[in-house]
Amino acid sequence: MIEKLYNWMIKQAESKNSVWVLALISFVESSFFPLPPDPVLAIVVAKNKDRAIYYALVCSIASVLGGFLGYYIGYAFFETIGSSIISYYGQLENFEKFATELNKWAFWIICAKGLTPIPYKVVTIASGLAKIDLCTFAIASLLTRSMRFFLLSFICKTFGEKVLAFIEKYKKITLLLVIISVIVGFLLVKLFV
Repeated sequence: MIEKLYNWMIKQAESKNSVWVLALISFVESSFFPLPPDPVLAIVVAKNKDRAIYYALVCSIASVLGGFLGYYIGYAFFETIGSSIISYYGQLENFEKFATELNKWAFWIICAKGLTPIPYKVVTIASGLAKIDLCTFAIASLLTRSMRFFLLSFICKTFGEKVLAFIEKYKKITLLLVIISVIVGFLLVKLFV
């Protein structure tokens, strides 16, 4: 399975559709999909260094737009769709308390959690449930998601060959680290939501 996922990421990085794949993964990850776009972004940028800023911008914008979908799920469909997504993380009981706490420090919580392995969809759905001001939500989301994707793009542009060589040599370990980061995100949700 890891080998197939790795080969799929390499194929997407080399395809003419790489920008659309990045946009799609970034969009759905912010609202309902459990896997982050970071590994695909890292490989795409490492293979196409001259377009690093463009790819980071695509991920940032798509992630923020997906965040608005997550917000809307929390705002209008929490009882049906939103609660199912949050139940996946095992935190439905604590989630409404988190949404209430979000009202006090919305900008800072969105910024802080947008940089961590905590699944961003948890923050976007909570923001909608708490009816956080859309302008505050948009600015915090754009700031935090841009910081994350531009930093990753900078690292992969600067160390592209080394990144690719490391990924190729240790692809199973690298993808295992991605899976571990997703699991850590799940655990952080349990601890901090």
